[in-house]
Amino acid sequence: MSDNLGTETPHPTTRRGFIVLCGFAVVSLYGLWASYGVVPISLGSTTQTTPAHATGMGAAQNMDSHISVEEFRRRAHAFVNANMLPDGSVKPIVAEHAGAASVDAYVREPVEVFLMARQYSYWPAVLRLRKNIPYRFRIMAMDTDHGASIQFKGAAYIIRVRAEHAVEKVLEFKEAGEYPIYCTVYCGIGHGLMKGKIIVE
Repeated sequence: MSDNLGTETPHPTTRRGFIVLCGFAVVSLYGLWASYGVVPISLGSTTQTTPAHATGMGAAQNMDSHISVEEFRRRAHAFVNANMLPDGSVKPIVAEHAGAASVDAYVREPVEVFLMARQYSYWPAVLRLRKNIPYRFRIMAMDTDHGASIQFKGAAYIIRVRAEHAVEKVLEFKEAGEYPIYCTVYCGIGHGLMKGKIIVE
């Protein structure tokens, strides 16, 4: 009489369960990475969704395919120098119009905002914007790949930027409040410290 102990093959349902469990673990890990802003750029979708608190106009695109890092830096410094407040934050000037009942009534062209992403900070670190006004964000990754994840309540708006490339995106904030910015692409040991903030007034 032969002993068959230890020679049984696993039941097919056990194998399927193991495969499903492994797949669920991978998806969960990806979700955890996304919540901490370290999703690999190659795995993320290029489609961006706009939270209800903001209106996006057009997809992120090249600002100028020929702009150099030095030229972008020069423009960003000019923007900051013209708009810096005493506390170090930057508030782009929105020109008043004598004939308009309110700022919202006449602002049609987006107000330019420059933002440099570099290891391990955004510059300027704090932007003060006004709600219901379109802003054209011009963003460049100065050294390596970066991202800018603007955090809304229960959602995030992600703009990814390749090294030494500029992109632009028009955004209009519909609600006042503070909107933290985090880097979405792992950029080195100080990645977790790379933060900025948009204050909408």
